[in-house]
Amino acid sequence: MVLIVSCACFILGAIIMINLQSPGKTFMGENPATSSSPATSAPQPATAASQPASQQPLIQPPTPPNGEPVAALAEPEAAVVTSPDAASSVAEGDIGYLRMRSLLVPVAGVTIGQLRDSFLDGRSEGRMHQALDIMAPHDTPVLATDDGKVMKLFQSDRGGIMIYQSDPSGNYVYYYGHLSRYADGVSDGKQVRRGEVIGYVGDSGNAGAGNYHLHFGISKMRAPGKWSGGEPINPYPLLARKN
Repeated sequence: MVLIVSCACFILGAIIMINLQSPGKTFMGENPATSSSPATSAPQPATAASQPASQQPLIQPPTPPNGEPVAALAEPEAAVVTSPDAASSVAEGDIGYLRMRSLLVPVAGVTIGQLRDSFLDGRSEGRMHQALDIMAPHDTPVLATDDGKVMKLFQSDRGGIMIYQSDPSGNYVYYYGHLSRYADGVSDGKQVRRGEVIGYVGDSGNAGAGNYHLHFGISKMRAPGKWSGGEPINPYPLLARKN
């Protein structure tokens, strides 16, 4: 009985092995892509990623209905309000206020007709002048261009002997440079009146020996009480009463 059962199991196992090895069958773990079966050997459609770069279709930009190419969008330009001198980003309201101050030519005896606009002139190290040079003889009195307060008496290699004066509102700075000396009684914090003598024309700093003139500048303060580093404003149209 045991012998009969053993023979039956042997025969059944042989039949199963024959069926597994018949054509069209694959063993577990076989790669279907390499099988000879018609169902697995059919070519697969190629994708753009699998094609060589030379055979990939070019992607064309969209075109409007009229067939004209779509133009690239330009970067928006920043809106900047400029003063009439076209060299400062100070608002028109600032310029209007300073015009109303009727600023005085800050050198005694110099008339409006003698002024020359040097605001855009170049200087050493690629700098722009951003001020007005008013030529005058040595020790000609320098006058306060407006009412205000002396914010700082200062000396530097470039500007020489300098005065920084605020306007009455405390928002703008008048700058006087290359002085030979200060007027008697002028000190930090002193209140001055329009036309008051505050210094004298010289050639201190980098003006050049014998090149006597006043370096006069105007700026809008970036912060209350900050006498240096303001936004430059061209003094010429304000002193010359030009629009």
